[in-house]
Amino acid sequence: MTPPNAAPAEITDSRLDPRDPSPVELGRRIKMFRISRGLTLKDLEERGGISATHVSEIERGKASPTVGALGRIARALGLRPATLVEAQLQPEFSVMRASEREGRALKWGQATFEPLTQPIHCAPFSGQIMTLPIGREAALTHSHEGEEWATVLSGVAEISVDGKPFVMREGDCLHFRAHRPHSYANLASEPAVLLIAGRPQLTL
Repeated sequence: MTPPNAAPAEITDSRLDPRDPSPVELGRRIKMFRISRGLTLKDLEERGGISATHVSEIERGKASPTVGALGRIARALGLRPATLVEAQLQPEFSVMRASEREGRALKWGQATFEPLTQPIHCAPFSGQIMTLPIGREAALTHSHEGEEWATVLSGVAEISVDGKPFVMREGDCLHFRAHRPHSYANLASEPAVLLIAGRPQLTL
């Protein structure tokens, strides 16, 4: 029983506490800052004096950077080290209006990504609108852990997974393990627009 003059207990929800980034989240932040600046792993190596191989391991959450390495990465990105490691408060739900997406668009390779929502607490996946420009060459080629799911909203796209091409038209969907190298190309004379969902979460 609570004494009558006792102050009421403070109600907290640990799910809403700011959390220091895990190695996976830290790597994701570094990768997205790098991509948003149009930098390659080799660019970071030249700018920061840290090997491209080690940065790749950090971005994939396979290695944790030392304080010195983190400082060199931040310097190469033109950031304060604190920007990469500061705790973030993530909500339990997120709403993003259509008019807000364009202002957050990010170029990756030749493709343009628009986030569907802001990250939420402990979300294992995320979704984006990908726009492929006109041109039959691959607009984006990459690989990562987890899985990827794509559906074509408009246009015609060729998605190649491990060298096997799939021609995808409006309404077609493809789901695959994303550790296999995969690429996206536009086969039509107008931009192709796709809905992409992936795990782990991609933070734009």
